[in-house]
Amino acid sequence: MTYDLVALVDGRPSSEDVLAGLVAAGEKLGVRAVSGGAVVQLCDDEHLPLVSIELPLLIQVPGELERMLGTPVDVVQPPAWWVEIRATARDGARELAERYAATLVDRLGGRVWSTRKGTN
Repeated sequence: MTYDLVALVDGRPSSEDVLAGLVAAGEKLGVRAVSGGAVVQLCDDEHLPLVSIELPLLIQVPGELERMLGTPVDVVQPPAWWVEIRATARDGARELAERYAATLVDRLGGRVWSTRKGTN
């Protein structure tokens, strides 16, 4: 089973923001683009994916965050950028995903939402 996170950030992630998140997740991990570049994966030494990160999606409509998450989100208001991050069930993957998401939020402002703990 995957562990899903959404970084709801106040600004569009730049290349520098994405790179900072990748470095924070793990400098020794491999990186590859899949799905025509719409998804970036962090991989282990055997090239197996640990974390998948989708391209950011701009959310502009009031109430859309609540509809997409299925729960009220009072801490982030549109416009916001939705960055979906999915960790595999493999050891350490969840922590990598959380470090990536936290780095984006630290750099851009916003909150992290997860399937297990709601909005932070």
